[in-house]
Amino acid sequence: MTDISFIVWLQQYSNSFLDSFFTLVTKIGNPEYYMIVVPLFYWCINKRDAFRFAMFFLFSMYINSALKAITFVARPSGEEIRILYNESTYGSSSFPSGHTQGSASFWGYMTLYFKNRLFTICALAIIILVGVSRMYLGLHYPMDVIGGLVISILLLIIFNLSYDLIVIRLNKLQRSTKMLLSIFLPLILLSIPAHDKGLLIGFFIGLLIGYQLENEYVKFKNTTTILKQVIKFVIGMIGFVGFRIALKQLFITLGISELTILGSDVLRYCIIGLWASLFAPFLFVRLGLAEVEREKVKVI
Repeated sequence: MTDISFIVWLQQYSNSFLDSFFTLVTKIGNPEYYMIVVPLFYWCINKRDAFRFAMFFLFSMYINSALKAITFVARPSGEEIRILYNESTYGSSSFPSGHTQGSASFWGYMTLYFKNRLFTICALAIIILVGVSRMYLGLHYPMDVIGGLVISILLLIIFNLSYDLIVIRLNKLQRSTKMLLSIFLPLILLSIPAHDKGLLIGFFIGLLIGYQLENEYVKFKNTTTILKQVIKFVIGMIGFVGFRIALKQLFITLGISELTILGSDVLRYCIIGLWASLFAPFLFVRLGLAEVEREKVKVI
């Protein structure tokens, strides 16, 4: 699992161009990228499909974080190979590669969504390049990358086979019951060791609650003029980033102790999830940037 022979072989071709190229490629797998793309998809393209994807992606990233915490494989050492990217990975587990799994989950899902041959080829190229970049930069072993890729494929199959069945059962429940499940089922996952679980679970809860309330009371339409789409996205992202920064600073000011960091992360990202799925759409409608759907569709 910790064999470095392929990394050594790969890094023998290192040069300034490849260093810059793979550093740029690996950033495609950074969390900041998905924080832009997923809200854009939700606010401006198709909220129902975006919600479904968000559920899958959060699920995939939680599994990745849990596996990292359980296996805790040390990352490649700078004494054995060159570490070409000063990423904040100190003390974090190497298996499976989060960048590879995140990229494969995102682009793999999108290939099934768009069903376009050219898009599929481009998506596969990105997945492969992100995986190679993690090894070229000295951040992961080959088994980490392969593991992230295989896990994302398995989870995508499981999710697509089970999602509609779960939604059908949930739609038979009372709204209050669904709300309670949206809170307590994710909170159960807090008992399982995982990195960044406060972020993932908090966002999970916020999206689940916000999406149900939006579908019941706001019901905004995605389709509108290009100008209004741009304004929606700008306003939405200002709120998204603003809440993320302001809430972090607020908790620091309040002197959050080590024992309550997890709880503050859950609360912080729950609020951010509510903004993305409920409050931002409500604001779009109030500002005349989005119309209201006349037909109610039960989704979850």
